[in-house]
Amino acid sequence: MKRLMLYGMLLFCASIYAQSATHTQEIKILPVSSLTISGDTNITEFECDYYTAQIKESTPLEYTISANEIIFNKAELHLENKGFDCGNKAINKDFHALVQSEEYPEIILKLNKISLSSGNMADAKVTICIAGIENNYELPVSIATDNSARFKGTLKLNINDFKLQPPKKLFGMIVVKKDIEIQFDLSIQK
Repeated sequence: MKRLMLYGMLLFCASIYAQSATHTQEIKILPVSSLTISGDTNITEFECDYYTAQIKESTPLEYTISANEIIFNKAELHLENKGFDCGNKAINKDFHALVQSEEYPEIILKLNKISLSSGNMADAKVTICIAGIENNYELPVSIATDNSARFKGTLKLNINDFKLQPPKKLFGMIVVKKDIEIQFDLSIQK
């Protein structure tokens, strides 16, 4: 059953390949997908939604299947910072200053490995690159497969891990807290 779930996760692979072989495949993030960065200040909460319809190109995957895991050699999602909308111009400007958009115009998400844990749950190991700094994370992901594959999860991270300085407003009276969340609900078509 676990092996069948892994093949379902690999976006409708119809045939079983040798385990040691490296596979390649093109996928597309569907516009119904969502990706949100949210956080708090000492006054209020904020959310920056990514305009997923902006991802028009297919993304190449290169992976190997081994026992109950998929190891990715090439699986990157490049998110242009200008695709995030935080609700108003002032917060958008603060977001771009925080992630240093002029020097680093995109956030890169790399999928390294997926290990099936139970049922429709898996553990994903990812690398996130923000403002030129990479950090590795492990997070639980729910997976559903029907006409497309759907991956859903939440990653909590600390902006200090990326050496980012949270913006302060009104002479330091409003400060962005260091903990943020990335929520994703990605529908993928092969």
